[in-house]
Amino acid sequence: MTQIDASPAIATPAIAGRELVIQIRRLLVVTLVACVIYPGLTRASSASCAGGFGADGGFIDGSGQPTDIVPQCLSVELMPSPLVFAAIAAIVLLTLGRVIRVATDLESATRMLRRAALAIMIVTGVSVVIAQVWFALLPVTDWDPQAGYFFVFPFPFASVDLTITPLTP
Repeated sequence: MTQIDASPAIATPAIAGRELVIQIRRLLVVTLVACVIYPGLTRASSASCAGGFGADGGFIDGSGQPTDIVPQCLSVELMPSPLVFAAIAAIVLLTLGRVIRVATDLESATRMLRRAALAIMIVTGVSVVIAQVWFALLPVTDWDPQAGYFFVFPFPFASVDLTITPLTP
């Protein structure tokens, strides 16, 4: 008769590769948080009209002089850039590919994943700061349609939608 060993299996404190899975999960959480925070913090709008209506009901230009030309209004809206999302996706995909191809041990793999998470945080933070500072410094109220004024946009850190419309009562 064969005797069956009824002793319980010894539980190992951690499964092999657990640290790697934890770092991949951390990278995915950082990516998700960045993809939620970045569009939330890169939204702003500003508008200005170079002129208005005079006391007699006619139009006035930006310097307050009566004119027959309908004054123009400028509206600028700051939005997230698809290039920032593409950069975040590239960081994740390239890092995972590098871990598969290059990592020789658990320590080097987790180091690559930690650096990728840090890179995503830096890309997101720098993009938000540059976009918001640029937008805050944008001289929308000084815009004059007759002066040929132009704006420089914060490419690739954010997108801008610029709309010029005639003044309406």
